[in-house]
Amino acid sequence: MSALTELQLKNAKPSPDKAQYEIKDGKIAGLFVRISKESKAFVLKYRHEGRSLRLTIGRYPDISLLDARNRAQEARSQIAKGIDPQAEKKKEKRKLADRVDALVGQFIDAVREGDGFDKKWDSWKLVERSLEEYLVSQYGTRSVHHVTKADIKSALKRIVAMGHPQAANTAFWYMRAFFNWCRREDVIAVSPCDGLDNPAPIKTRERVVSNAELAAIWKGCEPAPDEVGYLFGSIVRLLMLTGQRRTEVAAMKWSELDLEAGNWEIPGDRTKNENATMIPLSTLATDILRGVPKIKDSPFVFPARGNTDSHFSGYAKGKKRLDDNTAIDDKPLENWTLHDLRRTLATNLGEKQVPPHVIEHILNHSAASMTGVAKIYNRYAYGKEKREALQLWSDHVDGLVKQAAQQKSLAA
Repeated sequence: MSALTELQLKNAKPSPDKAQYEIKDGKIAGLFVRISKESKAFVLKYRHEGRSLRLTIGRYPDISLLDARNRAQEARSQIAKGIDPQAEKKKEKRKLADRVDALVGQFIDAVREGDGFDKKWDSWKLVERSLEEYLVSQYGTRSVHHVTKADIKSALKRIVAMGHPQAANTAFWYMRAFFNWCRREDVIAVSPCDGLDNPAPIKTRERVVSNAELAAIWKGCEPAPDEVGYLFGSIVRLLMLTGQRRTEVAAMKWSELDLEAGNWEIPGDRTKNENATMIPLSTLATDILRGVPKIKDSPFVFPARGNTDSHFSGYAKGKKRLDDNTAIDDKPLENWTLHDLRRTLATNLGEKQVPPHVIEHILNHSAASMTGVAKIYNRYAYGKEKREALQLWSDHVDGLVKQAAQQKSLAA
């Protein structure tokens, strides 16, 4: 029988009568091509310990005829030594399945779908970036079973030594979640993160944005041809006006809003403490939301770019562009984060003599001024008081913005 050629292989068509048929190679004993409507697959027939077996080598044209012959020859060499190439292939697959990089990919898929997503996390992309940089880069090709407690401590120590202690803490939290997921999926029995403490002291931020900075940030959020326009800019302004967490605002759904009544109902499955909350919307906040165009078929007020089934998550790019647009006397703002806006609202409301328990309800914290018994029996939601406080804050912000614009006009 003459050897199969690339041209014959390329021109081979599925049979109209059979689901599949075979063409022998004629050069390598046992090698043939299985032709079906779905594919052209190279297969090697062989015998091992008295059994007739088949090894799928690969699909054409993913691998060439020459590559298929070389792989078939390697397999035949193993067979001659008493080794079953199919068993070796399965063993190698199991090794690959246990690799850290493969499992991190599966974990990120699970996080992206919301399975085990920690409400403290702002974005699965941040989880992925951290794990790729600090875990996969060092131990990606290693079996997850062979990552030790010493490995985790060493990786975290390097991050701290680089001058990023808080990044080390965050990396540790993501690693711990990953290995806990592996344990939950019965991949491992013990996590290498068990018994480890945070690699660095947790630094509590105290930054409160000044009045001048608030006005500058608001100005920097003015509509532009990119995300700093109605998307990110509107998100930041709503963060400033409502004091809610950034993911709670970015993942806002139209179904949660009653703009006529000026209410935003956040369900418990979207809050950090899993307690549903109602956020009264000030007139300024309502105006912002009325100006956000509805994207067809998307449930989200701020859908992800190019994916209306997901919400906005481009914080890093949006923040950088916002910082580029934000300045006081041509000097950029220093060391401020989106979460600082939440602290700023709470601090200013306190200065305006808003009762602490009302502020705590706005922030959806457990009311710090109540005793345990009082929390059980006092189920009042302070809706009226929250609305008055948030409108007071909105009027303050609006006054700052108008004052800054007037001063700029006079200076011109």
